[in-house]
Amino acid sequence: MLSLKPRSLSALIALALIAPAANAAPTCPANVLAQPKTNQLYVLYPTVTTPFPSIGPSTSAAPFNVADLDPVVGSTTTLRNRITDFIVDDYCEFNVKINPVTALPSPTEPRWQIVAVGSDTAGSLFGQAQAVDTNDADPQDYARVWAKSFKDTYGAAGQPLNGIGSTLERWSTAIGTTTSHEAAHNYGAAHGHSAPRPTEDAQNWHIMATGSTGLTGEMRAARNRHFSDTEYEILGHNVGLNTKTLHNWDFVNPNNTNANKMRIKLLSTSNSLSINWWYNGSESPWQNPTVTYTGGTQNFQGNVYYVHNLDFATAKPWSGPTAGVVMPAAPFHTGASFAGSASVIVFDVQLFNGATLLPLAPRLAGYDAGDIDVASGAFNLNFFNTNPAAGALELSEVQIFRSPRMLDISAMMRDGRPVDVRGQPVEFHSSSIIRKQIVADRLQIPLGKLTDPRTVDIVYKPEDCPQGAKGASRQGPGDHASGEIKYCHKGNALSLFPNTYTYLVANVIQPNATYWDPRLRKFVQGPQQNTIYYQVGGVVPDLNRNGQDDLIDIRTGVSKDEDRNGVPDDARPEQ
Repeated sequence: MLSLKPRSLSALIALALIAPAANAAPTCPANVLAQPKTNQLYVLYPTVTTPFPSIGPSTSAAPFNVADLDPVVGSTTTLRNRITDFIVDDYCEFNVKINPVTALPSPTEPRWQIVAVGSDTAGSLFGQAQAVDTNDADPQDYARVWAKSFKDTYGAAGQPLNGIGSTLERWSTAIGTTTSHEAAHNYGAAHGHSAPRPTEDAQNWHIMATGSTGLTGEMRAARNRHFSDTEYEILGHNVGLNTKTLHNWDFVNPNNTNANKMRIKLLSTSNSLSINWWYNGSESPWQNPTVTYTGGTQNFQGNVYYVHNLDFATAKPWSGPTAGVVMPAAPFHTGASFAGSASVIVFDVQLFNGATLLPLAPRLAGYDAGDIDVASGAFNLNFFNTNPAAGALELSEVQIFRSPRMLDISAMMRDGRPVDVRGQPVEFHSSSIIRKQIVADRLQIPLGKLTDPRTVDIVYKPEDCPQGAKGASRQGPGDHASGEIKYCHKGNALSLFPNTYTYLVANVIQPNATYWDPRLRKFVQGPQQNTIYYQVGGVVPDLNRNGQDDLIDIRTGVSKDEDRNGVPDDARPEQ
């Protein structure tokens, strides 16, 4: 049997507990940044004193000028750009577009917020948001960051932003992370969400930490903080994920001829697909894949889809002997992900030698991004036999991991260590395994039910309001050097359903495949195995299409659920 085996379930979980060697700042890929996003985050660096909605002690934002902080850091433009880099990286995986501006914008988009970063001071108050906007219910928000507060608090002799501590990176880290912090308040994240889960790193490595959690000036300047699992899951629910599906595959070339190109046929509900990540590691012979709409459509399983070709053809050095070339019977690994929320079905695979289509190709089961059964409230991932005439396929050792965040695409492979795009270890919420399933036509793999508990489900009650907390509009949570402005949260903070991401590893076995045996130097018949490594983002259930999570509809009485299956009664077809 020709195959590659993924790492065992227990090994993957063990690897998730290993801490990364460093916490270096990543760079969000240009193709990810170029994707259209629904939520617009304007970061205002004024060049003149600019009237601004009253937040905290200010009714205007002072010009942002490095001379008011420490001119040895560099130019105002250099500091401004580096601060923006940190904010972009913080929101890289989310449906949030970062727009640095120097004049107060007049947004026309339906969902936006403006964070003004000025060189004025509010004492030991570094930033303040309009509110903890639970579920991001208010589509337009404001926040402030007072950059000179860092100088007033940490700029004296012996302090973290003085002398050798006054560098471009340290000022950018402090101001940039505070900007991300205040913006996240307006997207529904609270200081308490920075608390770590049992296997996470310490609280003060997380963006929503504050003075009241023990966050020091040195930590603000030196630590490239990141969103905690809870923060990440709430943001995923409230603003959406930038990447819906990520696909990696282990393949074997079954031909007796070299392959130097692979094409995967995709079906999608959209006629426009774009790639935002791809596997670029040593086990892939190709880089820079392309996806092209063919101009055609195809009926499949009772629906009409647009047909796209995903092509891997640009050669690069890899673990094989020749760049871009897969020899007969050789294993290889590839992968890509797609922006947006359009459903994508991976349909079939072709291999080429030059322009010549090779007679044999690795055979996959087709699969989609899953859907909710309105009758039962179950969320099922669907696998398809796209070529029944070639015989049934077998899914073996299907491992399902429920993840609080997106794994880096390079981690989706055998021996892959579960880490996110920053190299932070990812601890799965839970996992399960399905030993064997036959795909004769269509097979459903259940991933959850609407009645299952969400991994984040926080109901804020009036009695939970801290004594002395603010609740008025534009007087929201603030980040102090040694404390915080407490705020009365309202509503229900949730994560996506069934998980923020579900990571699935499945062996696909063709029982009677024909493939080249290099030892016997002839074609043989027998089982051939390829492996799918697949991440799919969760959804906000909105079966009654009123723009609100169905769980909130049912809890607040907007909708009834008389049979208690999590499906609002007004979403049923017969209603």
